[in-house]
Amino acid sequence: MRSHNIIVQDDFSNHFRFCLQHEAPTRVPIEAEDFQDDFYTRQFVSRLSVDHAGWLRILSLADGTSANRLSTIHDCWDAITALLRRGMVKVYRLTHLKGYDGQQGEKKHYPIIDSTQGLQYHFVPTTVLLVHEPSDTRFFKNDPEQAKQFIQQLTQQQALNEKQLVSILDAIVLKWPIGGTQHPQRIAALTRAMVSGEVAVVTERTRMTVPTSSPASSNNALPVETITPKPATLGPHEEPGYVPKENPHSGLHNQAALTPDFKTSVDSFKTTRPVDMRNLSLEDKTARKALKGQGWSKKKVKQVLKSGDNFTETPYQAGDKLYGFNTAGRARNLDNSAYLLDEAGMKEVKEKYFTQGHWDKEGVKDYLALPCFNSASTIDAIEVTKPTTGIQSTIGKATELLRYDGADGYTTGTLGKIMGGGGRQATLDPSALKLFGK
Repeated sequence: MRSHNIIVQDDFSNHFRFCLQHEAPTRVPIEAEDFQDDFYTRQFVSRLSVDHAGWLRILSLADGTSANRLSTIHDCWDAITALLRRGMVKVYRLTHLKGYDGQQGEKKHYPIIDSTQGLQYHFVPTTVLLVHEPSDTRFFKNDPEQAKQFIQQLTQQQALNEKQLVSILDAIVLKWPIGGTQHPQRIAALTRAMVSGEVAVVTERTRMTVPTSSPASSNNALPVETITPKPATLGPHEEPGYVPKENPHSGLHNQAALTPDFKTSVDSFKTTRPVDMRNLSLEDKTARKALKGQGWSKKKVKQVLKSGDNFTETPYQAGDKLYGFNTAGRARNLDNSAYLLDEAGMKEVKEKYFTQGHWDKEGVKDYLALPCFNSASTIDAIEVTKPTTGIQSTIGKATELLRYDGADGYTTGTLGKIMGGGGRQATLDPSALKLFGK
């Protein structure tokens, strides 16, 4: 039966493959998106950049729905939401296409490693295999010993040198920060990515590129994978006479004329990860002990545990920089700042959400699960004052009710919102921090 490479994009430049019932990947160890909640599923569908005709085509392929029954795009949203909830269509996030904007550019190649046996290995993001599945692929998910042995074998054969290792890590956007520039740290980062299922190894003799065509040309076509240079700056340009353009990004959080209502958000903001402090996993127990050692209260420790998962310890040295998004004019209290970005985390956020001289504050809010009252209109720089160990975690989903108010009494009314999270946050001992330059 013919497969349809249906790839769609949402408002935050995330790409997804829609798989019909007979198309769900069987060999690729990647979980489909979870659609157990009606509200979240409907919101997810409404954010996708698919027009009425596009939805009709997807629905026709999925269950033969007639266009006569779906006269508006809202009807389509309801129909596709029902299919997702029933599992008749599976959705997979294509993390290797994050930030692709449809413009032509340099095609992204994944580095080739030549072994002494005459084989060539490609270390590729596993999500590539959702759109292009070579015949000979090795997965190392949940198998740390095999991953270590494979890397060790390549290193001993001198097939994997430092330059190649750097090129592999540069080509693959890792979920976890590398944690340093030394060889052991890079080896550990690559091994961790293989074991977590982020990275697979393809054996081929020809250079591998994701199949390409214009994403706008056909719902069956795969997007061109491009690398778009990102401005290396934290804010608008500072050249004399520069006048910032209007923020080009969509979303209420990017509208300068709208102000989020503090009370509506602060009273309703909730993280979604369930945590039972009397029955913690070993990982959470280790994180709790470390957080208590940093001097955080029981209440704050529980808040941090509920805010994310995948807790790891990361060493920091005096002089290291941390960052935190904030509302302009709002003072930061370091004694209450448990959710920060280190330099690797900040670099990742910039690459995703700083384009055309402007921050996509709606995207930042979603990726970092910021409450509405944090307008992400300024960035606080923080300095580590002494060697310390921080706790990093992957930011989880959060929900809130929010309201934006404008001039002349205009208001959006109270809206429900789910933030997907996904960024990496760092929690450090406040006594080892100071505001940069103070």
